[in-house]
This record gives sequence, structure tokens and C-alpha cells, in this order.
Amino acid sequence: MIKQLVALFAMLTLPAAAHLAYGQSPAGPPTGPKIYVGLFKEDVVAVLDPAERRVVGRIPVPRGPHGLVITPDGRKVYVASDGASTVSVIDTASDRVVGSVEVGPNPHGLAVSADGRRVLVSAWGANEVLVLDTATDRITTRVPVARAHNGAFAPDGKTAYVGSQQQGATALVVIDLERGLERARVPLDRTPRALDASPDGRWLYFTVAGDDAVHVLETATNRPAGRIPVGASPHHAPFTPDGRRALVPSQGPGELAVVEVASRSVSGVISVGKTPHWVTASSDGRLAYVANEGSGDVSVVDLEARSVLATIPVGQGPRKIAAQPGPPRAAAPTATLVSVEAEDYAFKPASIMGRPGDRLRLRLISRSSTLHNISVPGQEVDRDIEPGSTVEVLVTLPSAGVVPFFCKFHAALGQRGELVAAGPRAAR
Repeated sequence: MIKQLVALFAMLTLPAAAHLAYGQSPAGPPTGPKIYVGLFKEDVVAVLDPAERRVVGRIPVPRGPHGLVITPDGRKVYVASDGASTVSVIDTASDRVVGSVEVGPNPHGLAVSADGRRVLVSAWGANEVLVLDTATDRITTRVPVARAHNGAFAPDGKTAYVGSQQQGATALVVIDLERGLERARVPLDRTPRALDASPDGRWLYFTVAGDDAVHVLETATNRPAGRIPVGASPHHAPFTPDGRRALVPSQGPGELAVVEVASRSVSGVISVGKTPHWVTASSDGRLAYVANEGSGDVSVVDLEARSVLATIPVGQGPRKIAAQPGPPRAAAPTATLVSVEAEDYAFKPASIMGRPGDRLRLRLISRSSTLHNISVPGQEVDRDIEPGSTVEVLVTLPSAGVVPFFCKFHAALGQRGELVAAGPRAAR
């Protein structure tokens, strides 16, 4: 208890500057819903303003933030630290850690019940599943589960499903939460990764290591009900709020698959960043936010248009991500796609014209065997372009005149360009 109090006091007394970054002003926090992203390699939870599409805060947490969920009322974020033995409690009004719960070594995934009253903790190192009461932030239930990795609540909150990664005995474990004991066990041939229950409670979608598909379990019988092929190394398959779709990040190709639940088929695939780890949807189901662990950014995806609207740099090792519920904010103006080739020491085209104030989505395609970059002063754009790769950045044309852009490695050799405002400002 003394150790917990000391840790909590240290977190609460961190200087205000420790919680601010990337130009955040204490006088100007976001006024709408926020996005929370666990940065595994930085021991930080990044706070994003989805309307401004930028990082507005950084919240220090214990080592290795691995699991992260937000309560349905948007008031609390829970963060499991794989390199420690705690679950941190963040107050979203202040974006500060206000509590810490000791759960045993190496806690992995978290899940929150539909009513927001409980959080399920997969305590991998402790070989347990724990339930936290969100009103008191105290443990109310403990159930033995060997190498518990990720879990999900049934919509009624009476049942939980947990993936057991016990070597030689991998399984889905069905837990009766009212009685606090294991009800059933579904043996698996492969190691379970993540689990997601459908909003109507009929299906459990889960992924396993080494199989490029989403597996379907019928919850009434606890029997397999098929598999949905997707891209290489799918991680999890959360449902959109209306239950019509599931969103599946595939880590191998760096893409997000949209699965139609009724037909159990993929209706669209969107290229995102490198090694996408987790995804969350906006309250209205129009947008998805994908945490790309390999490229250190978050892709903002328009699910209807099947396109990436923006890419937000967030830091090193973004894994879990959660969106604060709330009414949708006004969408930013749609960005026009412009393709630009990055050749040896030149951009083609080098001059990009448009109406004053227009938003452009520049797709930079490397045609070179050399590392390049695109930097736009004053617009927080500084992205490297690996040989043979493609990256996208959002830029804004000036109200008048030109804005320069350049490769920070080869600007002296002439690899420069300009954004040119031409003609009258577009009507909004």
C-alpha cells in the first residue's frame, strides 16, 4: 500500500509541463471528444484532438502501456503497463493520472463493459483475470486463467471471454462473472491474440497467431462458426457501434479491412501506416483511427469513402487507441489528393497550385534508392520517405503567395518545391 501511495503521489505532482506537448496551451484544450493512444516505447499516453488532427498532450504512465480502454461516458481512461504491475487511471477532464491499481506483473489487454461499470484486466504474468469496479477502482473479482492475454465482455456484462496463451493449452476461456468462475473452455490450435464481442452478443470475433483470418465463435453454443480471410497477421476485429461492420488491422501489409458482418466478407481495404496495431471508431461510425506501431502515427480513415483523410504523427510505438465518446465535431474540409514523385534530388511536380486555403493530401511516391523527406515550415510536416515507399501528408495552401516545401536532406542540392495560391478562395 505504501508503494502504491508513493507512486500515485509522484504522478499527481508531476509538473504541468510534463502533460503538455506539441504546442498545447493550458488555456486552449480541445472542446470536443479526444483520442487516447498508448506509446509503448515512450511510457506515455498521447492525447489527440481529432478536429485539429494533432497531439495536444502527453500523460506519463508506468513502463510499457499495453492495454488501454475508455469508459462509455468518456470520463476515465484505464491503461495497463506491461513492464510494471499496475493499471493507471486517467481523468479525462484534467488528462492526469489520478489512481493506480496493483494487478500483478505484466498486465496485457483491457476491456470495458457496455455499461461502463467494470474493466476486465488480463493479468498475463499473474495468470489471472481481474475485474475492476470503475466507481471505486478496486478489484472485485479474480479468476485463474493461465497467461491471460486479451478479453471481451458480453454486452450484458454477465460473461467474459479471455484468450489463454498457456503453451500447449491455448484456449478461449468463458467466464461467469456473476459467480466468478470459469464456465467453459474452447481449445485452440493456435495462440489467441484479440477478442471482440458483437453488440448483439451473438458472435465473438477473434484472431490467432499465424492465420490470416478473423475467426467467428457462436456465443450461444461456444462453437466455431467460420473464418473470414483478411490480410497477413490480423490483430483484432472490433465492431462499429451499429454492429454492421468489423474493422480489422492487418500488420503485415499495413492495411485496414472493412468486414460486413451480415455477409462475413471484406467490402473494402484501406492502406494505412506500418504495422497497424489497434483501431477505434468514432461514435457515429463514420471514422476509424488506426494506431500504426511501425510508423509512429495514427491514420484517420473515412469508412464510407474508404480513404485516409489524415496521418497524425504521435511518437514511438503507438499500440492501443481509444476514442472518447461524444457528438461528432464538424469535419475538416475534404483534402484533394495530389501525387508527387520524389526522385533523386527533385520533386515532380515541384510547383503545386490551388485555391487559397485549400487542403491538399500530398501522396509522395519514392522513385529513388535514396532516403528523402518532405518538410513544410509552419505546418508541422516533417516526414521521411523511404526508398520505394509511399507516404501521405496533409498541407494547406496559403491565403496568398507561396509556401515552400523541401527535402531536409537534399534541399541544398535543389530538392525543393512550393505550394502556390492561385485564384479566389473556395467557398466553404
